[in-house]
Amino acid sequence: MYTYKKGNIILWVVAMALLWSCGGGKKAAVDSRGRYERPPIKEVTEEELEADGMLIDALSLQESGRTGEALEAYGRVVAKHPECAAAWYGMSQLLGARGWIDSAESCAWHAVTLNTDNVWYRLALAQCQQAKGDTKGLTANWEAIVKSHPETLEYYYELSNAYIAAGDLPRAVEALNRVEKQIGVTEPISLQKQKLWNAAGKPDKAMKEVEALAEAMPQEKRYQAILAEMHMQQKNYAKAKTYYDRIVAADPDDPYIHIQLAEYYKALGKAAEADSEMVRAFDNRALDSKSKLQILGSFYTNEEFFGSRRQTTFRLMDKAMEGCKDSTEFAAFYGNVLFNQERYAEAARQFETALGKDSSMYEVWELLLVSLASSPGNETKIEHYARRAAQLFPVHTLPHFLLAQSALVKERYDEALKELQTAERWGFTKGYLEAETYGLMGEAYYRTGQYDKAWKSYERCLSLRPDDMETLNNYAYHLAEQNTELEKAERMSRRTIEAQPDNANSLDTYAWILHLMGRDSEALPYMEKAVSLDPKSETLREHLKEIKK
Repeated sequence: MYTYKKGNIILWVVAMALLWSCGGGKKAAVDSRGRYERPPIKEVTEEELEADGMLIDALSLQESGRTGEALEAYGRVVAKHPECAAAWYGMSQLLGARGWIDSAESCAWHAVTLNTDNVWYRLALAQCQQAKGDTKGLTANWEAIVKSHPETLEYYYELSNAYIAAGDLPRAVEALNRVEKQIGVTEPISLQKQKLWNAAGKPDKAMKEVEALAEAMPQEKRYQAILAEMHMQQKNYAKAKTYYDRIVAADPDDPYIHIQLAEYYKALGKAAEADSEMVRAFDNRALDSKSKLQILGSFYTNEEFFGSRRQTTFRLMDKAMEGCKDSTEFAAFYGNVLFNQERYAEAARQFETALGKDSSMYEVWELLLVSLASSPGNETKIEHYARRAAQLFPVHTLPHFLLAQSALVKERYDEALKELQTAERWGFTKGYLEAETYGLMGEAYYRTGQYDKAWKSYERCLSLRPDDMETLNNYAYHLAEQNTELEKAERMSRRTIEAQPDNANSLDTYAWILHLMGRDSEALPYMEKAVSLDPKSETLREHLKEIKK
């Protein structure tokens, strides 16, 4: 007895549906019911049965994945039965899958010619036309598809896209209008038409599309906002304000409408009103911290943020950070704001947080080091972070300079020289810290007894910065200590007391040089003033005793 497998029956059913596509000329092939849906039963000829049998063989090969043999089988069908639209369609699919678009298009054309109403044949043709960039043929084909299937909305969208590809934007809009006639005004269609009219250079028509949308759905305030923004773009500020006022009347607590009003006032040059609207928006807890920070970064220019509007922007920044649950993302930004307010201790904490998340930003390292150096009692932290920064970014001057400064304070002079020489070797970007480095280098050389190198370093520093009072004072004092070039030392020291008449160290240096030159009567008043300014200094009192002898 013959037995069958379920799969054989399924294949037979599909194949039998195909049979009828070869049997009736132009109108006998499948129609809109499906690719291979069976039309009403009718009598068929032996020739049609033969074609159907050959088609079943081709389909069987295709379904089993033997596409090369299937392609040959379809070729035999069309060679003997050229009126078999389904065979042409099958060939088109296989050829298209191989990337042979011209041949696939030719086969799809044959199928469409044999049965103009079959949507699957036309869709296959559309695929080929789109792949080739045949926009003229594609639009004509989609027009035919829409005409034969006016109830399928998806086809109108494809028609619109085809016209967009062809550069015919008015017809692309017209295709969407046909959808609108069937389903009414909707957001996706209206906004798409708005974009198309804008792209076509017709902003007035784009405006009307959104106006129609706002009229159809008056409860949706975002359409009012879109209209306001469109009028802003056209610099029709009075009309824009009308829509903004409607939104405020409907929902005065919406923070975003106040952001938009801030933009409106900024466009009119009314900075105070713009700032007021920004503050109102930032006072609203419905606006999250991340959004506030993003708005801040885009609303104000860098000059406004840190310059002309800083009083407002810094206040807004503090408001934004109040409810920030995760400050790491914005720590560097907030630290920069605090730094510019000279709130160095707070800024340093933010920079530490930022570097804990991402240590690759040298600018943040530098801001951290400067913040720490600008606040008292951070010597240990400065040395720690400077050492880490110097390891990560050895070519930058500041970490080496601060390490040298720390080493000098701790009387580790060789270590200080090593850091300063490293900075010198890498060079100074635009002279940054160059003079200061040579000033410290002079001190380190002096402390290690390398006096000639010390004098050269001091000279180099003063050639770069002639009015560096600290270097002038140190250089003069060390010359005096070595009892050499006292006249030069006196000239340099005199400049410091003229510039800083209430600096006890400078007064002491000048008085001591005069003493060494035998001019005690001149030195005495300077020394007495120095002691009065710093009465606790043992060194100053000792110098005063020596001068009084």
